Amino acid sequence: MNFAAALKAGVRTALYRCGALGAWHRWRNRRALTVLMLHRVLPADDPAFALAEREFTFTLDGFRSMLDFVQRHYTVVSLGDLQTARLGGSPLPPNPVLITFDDGWRDTLTHAAAELSLRGLPALLFLASEVVALDSPRWWQDGLVAALAEPGASVRLCAAAGWAEASGASASQALAAHLGAMPEARRRAWLEQHAPGVAGQIAERQMVTLTELKALEGGLLAIGGHGHTHSPLTLSPNPEAELQTSQRMLGALNQAVRSMSFPHGAWTNELAEAARKNGFDWIFTSDAVLTDLSHWPNPLPALGRIHLPENAWTCSAGHIDPARLATFLFFRPMQRY
Repeated sequence: MNFAAALKAGVRTALYRCGALGAWHRWRNRRALTVLMLHRVLPADDPAFALAEREFTFTLDGFRSMLDFVQRHYTVVSLGDLQTARLGGSPLPPNPVLITFDDGWRDTLTHAAAELSLRGLPALLFLASEVVALDSPRWWQDGLVAALAEPGASVRLCAAAGWAEASGASASQALAAHLGAMPEARRRAWLEQHAPGVAGQIAERQMVTLTELKALEGGLLAIGGHGHTHSPLTLSPNPEAELQTSQRMLGALNQAVRSMSFPHGAWTNELAEAARKNGFDWIFTSDAVLTDLSHWPNPLPALGRIHLPENAWTCSAGHIDPARLATFLFFRPMQRY
């Protein structure tokens, strides 16, 4: 670490330890809703951790440290708390935070929800409704991510799909939409043909089942929609069907408050309006902003969420660093209406 970086880290740590950052946050963000976006939580020694996409996977120890920080600086609220406040009931506490998980990974239940339950903390799972019925142990989107990590894979897989290579994240999104439009059997065959062996790397089921979701007790984990196939709705051939199928799943799970987030963070104002027309009360994006909820606009706009990684932005020496986490979260821009 060079001198400037060391000085910056020292100042940040000093400001956090003396309470200055926390006090500033309590004032600046007292009426702001912070929504955290997480995906997976696994013990570091779990064999599944070695194959998980690290950017979107917390270690269990790191997750616990992050929750310690959250409980120190925020009040964790539920989707039901938000709905009550919006309808004129009990107001939100200062510095509210909503914890959300995407996709429908089984470890959300076995590790993340178990730890949240021990602390009595609510959360919201945005479920890609298709995953509950898939037969393959490995989720096809996880297999696609693994395939794209291979050198030269983006060019090869885009060519297999019939188009010139898309750049960066757009290649991943375009391929997700391409495969998402296929029947499951054809999708598995396509992956096996163009990324042989990827599906077989995972032997145990990755994703939740409908039975597991229906067996949830305590009401601490609400379920929202995340599309049906998890294709980006901006590229889906039928986004309306994705929204409607997702709504039917939420009905089967008896979710009184209907919420959704956009798969891959891909959204437009038109898609947000379509979600409202399809009965979603709360709509979330992946835009990394806080939301000023000192008043409740009608209709309620799409709300931002902050992707929270366990990496150099939030860690020091391989462990969650409260001072880094504070600067990562407290200074986010405010979404006002």
